Amino acid sequence: MTMINGVASVPLILLLILTVTCITALVLSMRQNKFRLLNGVLANFSVILLGITLMFLVELMDIQWLRVIFYVGVILILIPLAILYSLLGVLLLWNAWTVWRRESHTLGNMLTLLLGILIIVILPIVRSIDSRLLSNQAVGLYVTLVEPVILYLAFWFLAFITSFILTRLYRPKYNQEYIIVLGAGLLNGKEVSPLLASRIQIALDFANKQQSKTGHYPWLIFSGGQGGDEELPEGVAMADYANHHGAQTSRVLIEDQSKTTYENMLFSKKILQSHGLNLAQGLFATSDYHTFRADGYARLVGLQIDGLGAKTSRFFIPNAFIREYIALLANHKVFHAICLSIILLISIVSFIVGNGIFF
Repeated sequence: MTMINGVASVPLILLLILTVTCITALVLSMRQNKFRLLNGVLANFSVILLGITLMFLVELMDIQWLRVIFYVGVILILIPLAILYSLLGVLLLWNAWTVWRRESHTLGNMLTLLLGILIIVILPIVRSIDSRLLSNQAVGLYVTLVEPVILYLAFWFLAFITSFILTRLYRPKYNQEYIIVLGAGLLNGKEVSPLLASRIQIALDFANKQQSKTGHYPWLIFSGGQGGDEELPEGVAMADYANHHGAQTSRVLIEDQSKTTYENMLFSKKILQSHGLNLAQGLFATSDYHTFRADGYARLVGLQIDGLGAKTSRFFIPNAFIREYIALLANHKVFHAICLSIILLISIVSFIVGNGIFF
């Protein structure tokens, strides 16, 4: 085995320090808040740095069989990703057709259709724009403005997906005083929908398991007001559904005034305070894709709690994730607008300098 010389070991040590630092930051971030995009960013950087560090180490060690194993492993990981990427547009359109047949035809349920058309139709047209149609400077400016935006949006979407995967590894402790169940629209103005039922059920499952382990059944707060097309408040319908599916009626509370997720948390907090419950000793239950935004609102009103994520129907996952991702960007629009402005400004200045414009 060839020994790693001193000069070559310096970048390796720096890579190791960066990798360990990034992983440590991820662990600390997860302990502070398990439901935030920063965890996905740190996890992605940790994976990238770890991969580069291992590749650098394998090359420096110059052991043929170890090099073969490493690169075969990398190829086995990249092949499925490459296939998924190449078929992404088709898969999105297929999903859009499934959603069209099984869900209502709202704009929110057509996001995979729009994205599929973008990938299969619009992007090829965009890629065809070259010097045969426009001047070299015009094409260069176009690339300078468009590519950074696409890369920026892709960066945060990957962070969102990774963050979600990390939350699925989270298992809350069975020592909770309460669970806030977030409402959703009612079917036919009065019936609990399958999506809403899954939120209620995950709260009931946790409550029953906690009681079996500790003998303590948590309070269940069903939160949701009455929409314009609903015959009764969502909180009332949810509580009735829960009572008919095994909830301890003496531990059920109803919040029936909220119209948004923010109000779900704010009004539920007031009920918790009126009952003298420990605000830090609880959870909220919602759909898995919704946990990030819901957690942000919980912390905004002063509830430092984590979430229980109910599984979403597989066919609806792509639409739900895209919709939630857009909502997350909108919730932090000032931050993203500033970041994009800085990135585009740097890109434009680089383009001007690189092409000798005004000089």
